[in-house]
Amino acid sequence: MLNRFAWIALLWLCGVAVAWSADNPPALTTAFTPEKSPNDDRQYRYLELANGLRVLLVSSPEAEESAVALRVNVGSAVDPVGREGLAHFLEHMLFLGTEKFPEPDGWPGFIATSGGTHNAYTALDHTLYFYTVRPAHLAQSLERFGQFFTAPLFTEAYVTREREAVNAEYQAKIKDDARRSRAVLNHFTNPAHPAGRFTVGNLNTLADREDEPVRDALIDFYQREYSANIMSLVVLGPQSLEQLAAWASSYFASIPNKNIAAPTNAEPLFKKDRLKTLVRYQPVKELRELRLMFPIPNSAGYYPEKPLTQIADLLGHEGKGSLLSALKQEGLAVALWAGDSDMGPYAGSFIVSVTLTDKGQREYARVMAWVFAAIDLIVKDGPQAWRFEELAQLAAINFRFQERQRPSAWVQQLVNQMNRYKPADILQGGYMYERFDASLTQYFLNFLKPEHALVLMADNDGAFSHQAADYDTPYATAPLPVLPAIAPQALQQLRLPKPNPFVPSRLQVRERVSDSPVPERLINEPQLRLWHMQDNQFNLPRSVIRIQLRTPSVGKNIASRAQAELYVAMVLDELNEYSYPAFLAGLGFDVQVTARGLEITVAGYNDRQGLLLTEILEALVSPRLEAARFANVRTELIRRTRNGDRQPPYIQLLQQIVPTLYQPAWPQHALADALANTGLAEVKTFGRELNQNAQADMLAYGNLLPPEARQLAALVRQQLVKGNARDLPGKLKVLTNVRGGYERDVEVNHPDDALVIYHQAPGHSLTDRAHVAMLVQSLRSPFFHQLRTEQQLGYVVFTSALPIADYPGMVLVAQSPKATPLELRTAFDGFLDSVPEWLGDNLPAHREALLAELNEKPRNLADQAGRYWTAIADAGPGGEVDFYRRDALADALKEVNAVTLRTYAYQLFDPDRRILFATRPVASETEPVTRVTDVDTFKAEGPQFIVP
Repeated sequence: MLNRFAWIALLWLCGVAVAWSADNPPALTTAFTPEKSPNDDRQYRYLELANGLRVLLVSSPEAEESAVALRVNVGSAVDPVGREGLAHFLEHMLFLGTEKFPEPDGWPGFIATSGGTHNAYTALDHTLYFYTVRPAHLAQSLERFGQFFTAPLFTEAYVTREREAVNAEYQAKIKDDARRSRAVLNHFTNPAHPAGRFTVGNLNTLADREDEPVRDALIDFYQREYSANIMSLVVLGPQSLEQLAAWASSYFASIPNKNIAAPTNAEPLFKKDRLKTLVRYQPVKELRELRLMFPIPNSAGYYPEKPLTQIADLLGHEGKGSLLSALKQEGLAVALWAGDSDMGPYAGSFIVSVTLTDKGQREYARVMAWVFAAIDLIVKDGPQAWRFEELAQLAAINFRFQERQRPSAWVQQLVNQMNRYKPADILQGGYMYERFDASLTQYFLNFLKPEHALVLMADNDGAFSHQAADYDTPYATAPLPVLPAIAPQALQQLRLPKPNPFVPSRLQVRERVSDSPVPERLINEPQLRLWHMQDNQFNLPRSVIRIQLRTPSVGKNIASRAQAELYVAMVLDELNEYSYPAFLAGLGFDVQVTARGLEITVAGYNDRQGLLLTEILEALVSPRLEAARFANVRTELIRRTRNGDRQPPYIQLLQQIVPTLYQPAWPQHALADALANTGLAEVKTFGRELNQNAQADMLAYGNLLPPEARQLAALVRQQLVKGNARDLPGKLKVLTNVRGGYERDVEVNHPDDALVIYHQAPGHSLTDRAHVAMLVQSLRSPFFHQLRTEQQLGYVVFTSALPIADYPGMVLVAQSPKATPLELRTAFDGFLDSVPEWLGDNLPAHREALLAELNEKPRNLADQAGRYWTAIADAGPGGEVDFYRRDALADALKEVNAVTLRTYAYQLFDPDRRILFATRPVASETEPVTRVTDVDTFKAEGPQFIVP
């Protein structure tokens, strides 16, 4: 006899809606299968529970990680007046205990021992909760997670403590320019529109009041706004659809359905008297951005026609004849982006964001004139059916050969798509181009006019008459200027894109010619080594090409590093117009400066991959290096580099670790100064020396045959390597015991303090790597719980592995609005003192989690290529490559036991072998500590680990 689950599965296959019997939990009211990619072998089932909860099940039999996401269509838009941030505060509180699982650290502890991760965020129109676990723990995780939405505790003590965490989050990002600019826009947003409100929350908006403790406000908000009928759930696991459905029903069918109506909004984003306004604000970072915002109606229902995608494709194009090309020719801009900002039921806006040069900052009115000239050209020529068909063709190819994402990212994407597309289109809605509707696209183009625009401009040096609340952002306003006329001859350079020559046509997957389980070395020369492997897992017409060029020209000194950065920036700028159509057609590339050379990546459809690589190599050895572009490229590169020292305090401290211990490496401010002192002549000289005495390692993986890989390698040999290979090895300072350890203080312009303690492993063997990995896994959740949840020292609290040049190590990190670095060190030390009491208690679970992560199969072509490439890069020039290193580490993890782990912890956490990075001095003048003031001298002294 078929059991009840088998009967339900049979009915699903027949397209029949089913419901549970009265003596079982209520289950389905509807169920069917959305259309999926031909390349997707997972099974999907959309259903609705009797309580109105919409569910998408994803059965992936080979999944080694399960993932879950639940979206509630309630966000900060419904925060009560005077209780701004309440929806965000509620998001925090649901993690801190339920009736059945009351421990405040129960959920993060369970996630850690289950080998998973978890997080959440609150947006204007929704709140999203998501997590991952190993498949064996999925059922238990769903039981715990379901309790979030039926029986949260809102324990009073943790309401008080977590309010501090929300305030710490607000304080931590007080100098975040995205939030600062948003605060300015709030003053110009229609007061009746929910987008114009403070959303994070702080001690004022979340304070206890005589007539309403904030706990009461939380409970009232939760009971009033959280309802099953406005929730969507995605569950991904290796279990059958039948089993996943049973769990979804068991653990989520009891969520109350309050029949909350979907939110509506009739208010415009900006009132008419606020439009045609220029708003200048002062950012913290060095920014040169001009942002034109056009309020538009809700476009969610038009996804089969995609009118805004068509407009963004034309306006944001970066090829020859584009708006960006014209702005670059006039020296006004270095980058541009166009697209819509979707606010769900609260409408949205279409945005054109231009990254300006200094000249563009001065002549911003001319930049705006060019933007509207480009819009006029699109309106005049009108949307063309052939362009729509080209977008449709590319989308169809991408859908056909869709690659897998990480489960966490996939369930988040799916749960949002459940609220964007019709149920049948959940998986394909973003790829659908069903109807070309020129009049609809023209309808939205009509909103992109000067009289409908609010313009926001970042201005570091201007004068300001106002200050935005919450983030104290200086700003000033003025009417939009009269736009200057652009000469007809100049306007002729504006042209709409021609047919894309990179649209792939050869999409066959080649038959494999080798059964080798790992890449084979086809070329083994002193100057060039090539590894090749045809993909045997994903069956896609794509390939990944990676090239590591090691050249003594880059790492000699900071001047040569600055020359390398400028040289590559100029090459990328030169290649942009040519390569942008390739990017649109699914073929991308990148060139990055590394400590001792360059790294080149070309990835995507292999049809025209060789053509793009040839162009990249030619540009690298024979760039134009135009003086007119050099000044703007250098200015922008200096600006981005200096902005590294305007990050949140904990990030600035983390950025100092490598330059303090490794050579060749330099801090951001020193590199910015070197860039400023580098002229075009030096960059040209560097270019002539780039390939001298160079050595290259190369990987060709995917849909490429061995002769094709050899042919590409011949191009690399011809262009990139000249003379006898000579390398400058890297050097990592090995920390030795000194009384009190080491300390480096870093001046940071931020109200928060931060402390980062780096613990370098005693050695670099597999045993060291295994024990460091186990300690990070074991300490992650308790460290967070003690310092953030219990002590409320700050929003940013974590521990992480931090290998430097493949040498193992780990960091403890905290940023706090109220604790000094000394108080943070005391908290760190107190936590570490407690570790021996419990370390190893959950060793089997932690080991299982780490082994599952190590043994996890790659999810896509890029993931597998990354693993192979890491093995090649870590071996160094001429080194023996070990493609089975993950297996060896897994074996080493199996040898870790409670005794060896405690012994290793004593060695790793030795206070005389650690280095503290702090925003203010930690040790007093009388404490024994070695202060690091001269970084170059410090890292050059003492024993060194030579990096091949």
